[in-house]
Amino acid sequence: MKYIDSYSKKGFVNLFADYILKHFNSDTFVEVSDCGSFLVVRGETNSEKFIDLFPIKENFIKDFPEFEINNINIIDIIKYNVNLEYTPKWFRYFDTERPIYSIDEIENFEFLKNKNKFEYPTQTITSKFPHGYGLNKGRFDFYFGEYVSNHIFNITNSDRIELKYDKDYLLEDLMLQFYLEKSIINDSHIFSLLLDVFYTKENLSELRTIIDKYDIINDIMNPLSEKPWLIKNKIEDIIVY
Repeated sequence: MKYIDSYSKKGFVNLFADYILKHFNSDTFVEVSDCGSFLVVRGETNSEKFIDLFPIKENFIKDFPEFEINNINIIDIIKYNVNLEYTPKWFRYFDTERPIYSIDEIENFEFLKNKNKFEYPTQTITSKFPHGYGLNKGRFDFYFGEYVSNHIFNITNSDRIELKYDKDYLLEDLMLQFYLEKSIINDSHIFSLLLDVFYTKENLSELRTIIDKYDIINDIMNPLSEKPWLIKNKIEDIIVY
């Protein structure tokens, strides 16, 4: 995942997508496209309750005066009462203080910060996953994989891990795929460890409770701040032989 300058136009559309998402349930995705003089807000949700975006964008302007925006023109094409299908994704993690970023991205944080001027570009800029995506639309999987990788790096000597799993956590038949780069432990052992230690009903529920309380606005505004799921609560349960 690439670092996004919070005060760039790219940061703006992703932040606004998350800001809107906070008014919907977890079975929702919102995508914001900056088309210059107006924003297109598209998305889908299984909710039947209509959400008026006008007061949301007015509050956004007040909450983030640093963007120096007086008005936002919106075209709202969010679809309601939609049964969303989930497409599993590959998530890549690195052995860094924030595993979703490579060491190069983290080292460039300060260099890139505020380098992108907030101005209207000639091309359309659209928000990207995980921004605007509810926890049930892959965001929980994304954070949970970061939590898992934060443990696994300690024992595998890998510097990159990729995870992919199905949305439906059928623990007896978990659809889990993974790739470890330069691991000193064989894949079959790691697979068993993942199932036995991390992908248990109790652990998934515990991490979901933790992540539910997280303010997703911090993903853009404070990407390297402490994340509540980056804990190592399963170190004592990891057995390597």
